[in-house]
Amino acid sequence: MKSNYKKLGEYIRQVDIRNKDLKVSRLLGVSISKSFIESIANTVGTDFSNYKVVHKGQFAYGPVTSRNGEKISIALLKENECIISSSYLVFEIVDAEKLLPEYLMLWFRRAEFDRYARYKSHGSVREIFDWNELCNIDLPVPDISEQRKIVEAYKIVEDRIELKRKINDNLEATVQAVFQEQFASYYGADELPDGYSIVSLDSLCTVKGGKRLPANCELLDIPTEHPYIRVRDVGNSRYVCLTDQFQYIDEETHSAISRYIVNTGDIVISIVGTIGLFGKVHFSLDKANLTENCVKLTDIHTVTSDYLYDTLCYKKHIKEIELLTVGAVQAKLPMYNIQSMKILVPPSEVVEEFQKRTNILNEQIEVNIVEIQKLYELRSVLLAKLSDSATK
Repeated sequence: MKSNYKKLGEYIRQVDIRNKDLKVSRLLGVSISKSFIESIANTVGTDFSNYKVVHKGQFAYGPVTSRNGEKISIALLKENECIISSSYLVFEIVDAEKLLPEYLMLWFRRAEFDRYARYKSHGSVREIFDWNELCNIDLPVPDISEQRKIVEAYKIVEDRIELKRKINDNLEATVQAVFQEQFASYYGADELPDGYSIVSLDSLCTVKGGKRLPANCELLDIPTEHPYIRVRDVGNSRYVCLTDQFQYIDEETHSAISRYIVNTGDIVISIVGTIGLFGKVHFSLDKANLTENCVKLTDIHTVTSDYLYDTLCYKKHIKEIELLTVGAVQAKLPMYNIQSMKILVPPSEVVEEFQKRTNILNEQIEVNIVEIQKLYELRSVLLAKLSDSATK
């Protein structure tokens, strides 16, 4: 161990406060994206008195790692208190004047931490990254003023990313308002104007599935030439684009599933897990491989990919996509239901007019996406430099 590194166990302690008086009702979980999220568990009839209370500034993590892939579920609570399942471990920093919670959370965001935790997990049935292993982590602990500078630099980048995302959300809402103003009234109309028609989706494009990784192949955190699009990479914006959260496959794996790639302008739709997420493939993911839990709309013709994407947004807004799912235990959006989805096809000049009205908005969205990508790269650089921080 480097002389300027410290054992994490010197700075943290477990907390185990139960919700016995039922004063806390806000139920959250912890995601592999390192954040607290609203719980989706069926809690009807659940006794919450044994759930753990988490206060602002405390951490929680899921010690069972075998079901999370290569990521560890760990997060810092930045909001008011909540309750979580008793399966999580809750801990806090003993003295925030020696180790900032926000600084520690940056260390947990590093891919190196995830790899370490997976390597140190043990168990025959379920792999566990236990409390002792967490405490045994070595990390650089610079003086508190240096920690604050590092946290502030990271926050500036995060705030800029969030600002650009909000701008894009507003731009997306404007595009959708234009779409609905121009086309929504035609759905369900008794008659359509001359030149308009309703057709099945598969008459406007080819719908193709993705591909599961071959046996004994795994996703990589280290970038290669072959990004692998998963469900969690879809649906955050109009474009599915390369970020620092992507995982990759090696050349051998790519060769085995090379027919299951996407091209710039294709539309990707999630069909298993979180169903109905979709986005246009950004040029940064041209020729990327696609998970079996998504399909792609490719070879789009007669209408533009933007028009088709905005149509899907409208159908999601009116809950139509939800109605196309099947399965009680594990819901799925079947390919035949996607292929048979009814799409309004206006005359070509009307589609062209819509495209012209929204081009400036879509172009600004893409400009912001490119800036967000660069900010992701900067964020990764800042995290990578944490290992040098204790020498300053």
